[in-house]
Amino acid sequence: MRDRIVTVAGKNISVTEKKIGELEKLTAELFPASKGKIKDIQKALNNLEIDWDLLYDKLPIIFPELTKDDIKNAYMSEIEALLQAFVDVNFFGIKKIANQMIRFAQTSLQQK
Repeated sequence: MRDRIVTVAGKNISVTEKKIGELEKLTAELFPASKGKIKDIQKALNNLEIDWDLLYDKLPIIFPELTKDDIKNAYMSEIEALLQAFVDVNFFGIKKIANQMIRFAQTSLQQK
């Protein structure tokens, strides 16, 4: 399991790898229109109203230890580092797996 510590507004936040089911549930909670489906996140993003409330409402879903005051007192670079750590910890390996699966599929098709 991967993890990383990121400091946000003077608070150390532990970013820990989540299980697939947890990520699916989190996706549904963050983007209700997606119903937890990764393929439908783009449609859900198109319906989001971008405002500061987005940070106050959505970040605590992913990182429950963050309060509205923590977010208000954070630098945008800290928020970016936190979100990048979340992506790295949870999705870094997906590229490798996806590339291997594509190569495997191409090789299988060529052999037929």
